[in-house]
Amino acid sequence: MRSEHVHPRSGKRRQTEDRIIDAAAKLFLEHGFRATTIRAVAQAAEVSVGRVMAVGDKDAVLVRCFDRWIGQLQNGTYTPPPRRTSLSRRGTDTGAEKGPPRPTSAVQRHLFELFLPFLEFFAEHEDLSRDYAAAMMRVKGEPEVFNTLAVDLQSRLSESLVSIGINEDHAQASATALYDSYLGILFRWAATTMSRDDAVEAMLASIVFHTRVRSSL
Repeated sequence: MRSEHVHPRSGKRRQTEDRIIDAAAKLFLEHGFRATTIRAVAQAAEVSVGRVMAVGDKDAVLVRCFDRWIGQLQNGTYTPPPRRTSLSRRGTDTGAEKGPPRPTSAVQRHLFELFLPFLEFFAEHEDLSRDYAAAMMRVKGEPEVFNTLAVDLQSRLSESLVSIGINEDHAQASATALYDSYLGILFRWAATTMSRDDAVEAMLASIVFHTRVRSSL
């Protein structure tokens, strides 16, 4: 009998939390982190302030929003707004004397394309991404970006590395290193004056290193 009462309540609670995250995500994207208040989220979600706080404070809610956005980017369900510039086209001018390292193989291009949606998202929402990096330092617990989302992306990275002849152990190690590089680049970008071009260059350099060095082992 107890389970009959628990499951409906649990489902309703998840629906309410989803509605809160939906409302917060829209407000954060439209108005930014600092201009968005918990009260505004509560009003948009049609719940009490206390119900929003049960999900978490503003930092925790922002992290939950990024978990959702990153998950959508990974599974291809996020539809980005029109962009002013495309990171995928940066550094492709063959007349330029210098530029970021370019993918020189199909696997390198594929790996870069796996990371590109995240770089594009952070570039399009740079201020919000900086607030996210700061919030990550303050929240308790482990966001999904360090758990299931990490496992999923690392698995795809490892499969791509194995496809060019890298043994599974080395591929898994490189996939982990690439994922850590990606997170480090995003947080460095958010916390410093690192430019978008520098972020792309750093990510490409890491990809080139792991595909070239590991492929010879």
